[in-house]
Formats: sequence, C-alpha cells, structure tokens
Amino acid sequence: MSQNSLERTENEEKTFLNRNRDTHDDEECSGNNNELAFEDAFELTGQGKFNYVVLLTCGLIMLNVSMESVGMSYVITAAECELELTSEHKGLITAAAFIGIISTSFLWGYLGDRFGRRAVMLPSMLASAVLSITSSFSINVWMLLILRILTGCLVSASSATVYAYLGELHIKSRRASAIAWASAFISFSFIILPALAWIIIPGKWSWSLFGFPIVPWRVFIWSWCVPGIIAACILAWLPESARYLLSAKGPDKALPVLARMYACNKGMGVDNYPVERIITSSTEAKQSSGFVGAVKNLTLMFQAPLLRCVLISNTSMFAVFMLSSGLYMWVPDILNSVMSDTSAEDITICQIIHNKFQAAMNETLEEETGPCHSEVSVKVFPISMGMGVVFAVTYMAIGLLISRIGRKTLYCSIMFVCGLATISAAFVPQAAGATALLILALCSGCAASILAAIAVDVFPTCLRAMAMCVMYMVGRTGAAVGSNILGATLDRHCQLAFTTFGVFISGSVILMVFWPKPEKVRDEMEQRGLSY
Repeated sequence: MSQNSLERTENEEKTFLNRNRDTHDDEECSGNNNELAFEDAFELTGQGKFNYVVLLTCGLIMLNVSMESVGMSYVITAAECELELTSEHKGLITAAAFIGIISTSFLWGYLGDRFGRRAVMLPSMLASAVLSITSSFSINVWMLLILRILTGCLVSASSATVYAYLGELHIKSRRASAIAWASAFISFSFIILPALAWIIIPGKWSWSLFGFPIVPWRVFIWSWCVPGIIAACILAWLPESARYLLSAKGPDKALPVLARMYACNKGMGVDNYPVERIITSSTEAKQSSGFVGAVKNLTLMFQAPLLRCVLISNTSMFAVFMLSSGLYMWVPDILNSVMSDTSAEDITICQIIHNKFQAAMNETLEEETGPCHSEVSVKVFPISMGMGVVFAVTYMAIGLLISRIGRKTLYCSIMFVCGLATISAAFVPQAAGATALLILALCSGCAASILAAIAVDVFPTCLRAMAMCVMYMVGRTGAAVGSNILGATLDRHCQLAFTTFGVFISGSVILMVFWPKPEKVRDEMEQRGLSY
C-alpha cells in the first residue's frame, strides 16, 4: 500500500472515530477515541477480501448440502440391479438425506447457539464427507439407507447454521445480498451434479479396490463430496462469528475477530485496527448459559413479537420447499415420460403421465421375463443442466435486485409467478411449453434465500441459528410432503395436484402482508437484554 493511500485510510478512520464518538453519550465514551459500540466497530472493518472468502466458503457449504440432498436421485437408477432396488426402496433412499436433516435440525440449532456456528459446522462437515464416501461401499439397500440418513444428520448441522454465520459476518446493508450471492451456489449443484453424472455414470468400466468392485455410481458419490471438503479446509482458517462471540462470551472475545477482519480487508496488521475496546450496555452480551438457558431463550420464539415471525417464516418456507424440492424429485421422471412419448398429437404432460401409468399397469398383467437391466437415459442430463443454468441466472438476478427492489417485494413476486407457472404446466397441450413452465416453477427454490434474508434480521444472536435451523427443518418437511403427495396423485389426479400446489404457493405470499417491521422487533427484544 502506498504512503498516500495509507495516510488517506488513517484520516478516514480518524474521521469515522470522531464522528461516532460525538454520537455516543459522554459517559459511554469516557474520553477515549478508540472505544466504539460494536456496530460501529464492525462497520470499521470494511468490505473486502475477508468477506469474499466467507462468501465463497458459505457458498461451497450450501453447494455441498444441496449435492448431498439430491445427488441420490441420479444414483438410484444406476444402482437398481446391483442393490436390487424396488420403487419403495428408491423413494426411501432419495428421501434419506431429508429424513436426517429434518430429524436433527433442532439439535444442531441448539448446539450452534450454544457452542458457536463454526464450532458446529467444521467437524460435522468433515464427518459427513467420511460417511458419504463410506455409503458408496454399500452392499445392500439397508446399508445404503442407514448411511445416507446418518450423512443427512451431519449435513443438517451446516444446512441452516451457515445462513447465521454468513449474515453475522456482513454489515447490515450487505447482509441480504451476501446471502443471495452465496445461495447462488445451490443452483450450481443442478449444473454440476448432472454434468458429473453425464461423465461418470454411463461408463461401463469397473475396477477393484482391496477386492471390492468399484463401479461408476460409487465414484459419482465420491465426486460430490469434494466441495464440502474444500469448504471445511477454508473454514478451518476462518474465525468464529464476532456477533456470536459478543453475545456468548463478551466484547473481549469479539474484538480480535474484528481486528482480523480489518487486517485482511485493509491489507494491514491486526495492530493497526484503531478500536481498542468495544463498548456495551449493561444488558448487552449477556446470555443464559447451559441447556436451561437455551430453553429459556427458546421460549421467546413462541412469544410476541417473535411468534408472528416464526409462524410466517416457517409456513412460507414449507411452501417454498414443497414446490421446489418436492416437485424437483419427480421432474427427471416426468421428463423421461415426456421424451419417451411417441404420440404425434399435442397432449398435456398430465395425459402423457397417465398414458404411461396405464401402459405400466398393463405390463404387470404379463409375466416378467429376462434379467434385470438398468439404463440411465442421458437425455435427462443436458435438460437438468439447463435447469441449473436458469436457477443460477435467477439467483444472480436476485443478488443484483434484492437491495433495489426490496426483499419482501422480490420474494412475493417470485412465489406468485412460480405458483401460476405450476398451474399452467398441467394444462398447456405442448410438451416444450410445459417443460419450460416446470423449470420456471422450480425457480421458487431461489426464493428460499430471500426468505432467509428477511428472517435473519429479526432473531437475536442467541436464537438466530436455532430459528434458521427450525425454519429449514419445516421447509424440508414440506419437500417430503410435496414429494409424497405428487407420488400419490400424479398418475391419477395430475392436474388437481398441480393446481393445488400452484394455488397454495401463490396464496402463501399473503402472509408477508403481516410481517412486522424488523426495527420494531429488534427494539423490543433489545429492551429485554438480547443483542443483535
């Protein structure tokens, strides 16, 4: 850094310190220019390399969670004969990760608020990679199912905690856009997974590892563990959230993290950080400890003013996942039906699905002959990659527009349009148009990041990880419910199922009318001694 730029930076910092000193009470500043309130000290760290590394790391974590959650959708067909999978087995295996995530979200939320965001995510990510790789050596369906559920349990630790960690390491004005940009990595999973599957799964090769036969689908599982391992390595270098440390352990523990952020962003040493002490009020940074304290804090989520936020955010996230993830689990099968249809006339996708169902019913009346043969249609892979590109563009557009349009407006617009697209997809008598509408409907998943950005602001630091984990637990419950509803109704009541989904999704935006002002919620919670 040049001498002129160094002097300019120092002058800017002195101006900032003097300006903020004047805004605080004389008693609070006690004449020391190097004492600041936490928010002012946090603002002073700036925006730079440290924040970009955090964003990249959190993006890779989200990518890892998404790949671990939906990757088995590409495996079940390839492993069908080797593991003797039935339709019921396939349903269980594809839902295994969701089962693990849903069943342990509450526990990880408690641990994240109790011991720290990074302290929970780092070991669980490493352990989930080990279990995921181990699952590739499964010799029967039950071994694979158990290992995938356990993998989901560990993935759950970072699936929602990452939003709290990412939001707490960005200033308020950049928090929403940071969450949106990191969430774009989720869309990359819908490009990377089918691309890897296209390269690996159709292969006819095999080799032996210590006498165990290694076939393409097993290597495919190894490949999607790479982003999580890379993210864990970077996370080992990153510090704990400064906001969490302030809330749980006090300002003396948070100050070194702020100094490190400042040093990384400014290209200086930590000793150059001009703040020597963080000023706190008498109630700030105090948090009840232990399990009893966590339960006491948790009860605040079910009291005004947070209760309304919990009900609205959880119901909305249920709707988002019900459509995006619930429908996505069936899209490859729907696309296979559409591409295999030989009818010359233009009919709806629901009619195509019904015709396939009738043909399958007729085949069951005939005697089965010949050995098991599983074939993965490569036509699905480029379409799935195209879907991923659409999702990526949508996420990036959200990152650019969220600060200009507003979170609530953008969220409601996306959900309303996706709901209408869901209804229309069932009635359009043209396969290409219906497929495009299905892809548009799946873009509702991008609204999850906006909803997270809306919700993360209203929950205090000591409740934030728990609130996000519970919200995503409810969301993934919606995915499981949506997937099962479609599985039970697509063949016989396809148009009714799509219409019901579309109406529910579009109608859910009405809840945002009742979302309280974040400033009012924060003021009331801060009066109770909880910090943000």
